[in-house]
Amino acid sequence: MSATQRGTRNEIEPLPGWIAWPIRVLAVIFVVPFRLAWDALAYVGRFIGKYVLKPFAEYVLFPVLYYLIWVPLRFLAVYVLWRPLAWVAVHLLFPVFQALWDGLVWFVKALGPFWRLLGRVLLEMARAVAFVMTLLYRYLLRPIGLALRFVWVWIVTPVGRAVAWAWKHSVVLLWRYLVVIPISWAWRYLVAIPVSWVWRTVVVPPARWVRTAVLHPIAETTRRVLASLGLR
Repeated sequence: MSATQRGTRNEIEPLPGWIAWPIRVLAVIFVVPFRLAWDALAYVGRFIGKYVLKPFAEYVLFPVLYYLIWVPLRFLAVYVLWRPLAWVAVHLLFPVFQALWDGLVWFVKALGPFWRLLGRVLLEMARAVAFVMTLLYRYLLRPIGLALRFVWVWIVTPVGRAVAWAWKHSVVLLWRYLVVIPISWAWRYLVAIPVSWVWRTVVVPPARWVRTAVLHPIAETTRRVLASLGLR
């Protein structure tokens, strides 16, 4: 198909006059009043927003909110809450906490000999625990670890390799040639290929005919009607 033919086909063909004129009359009767009403509402909304709402918010609402809400709230926050709380914190709470801290420091310093004795006791206990742990590691844990390593290297690993080799050369081969390959062949030649042939032969041609003979003309007619109404 040439470019000229495609351009001629894509052009919108006008509707006959006996269809176009009634459609235009109906459009004028039903669309124009709604359009005029919408434009009038938009104009009234802009007028009210510019000359009523904006001056009201600027000269009435904002000053009322500022002087009746913000100023009293700020006064309450600064002079009723913050300054009394600051005075209580500086003249009451801070001296109390300072006295408690000084008493705690004096108490800790007074118990200096006790803390030194406790530190020596804990140090000796830590040395005793370290000595016991060294003996356990040297004469119990290390021999057990060496024995486990010997068993793993010379018994478990060779047996595991032998079992893996036997599994690979027996069960895996049987599963592949007796289950996987037959199922794959049956799926391909008994299900996939017949279903694909039925789809291409039975389903695709009727669907293509419906698209060409039914859906495409309906879409083309709808497009022409909308274009003639100026909606597209």
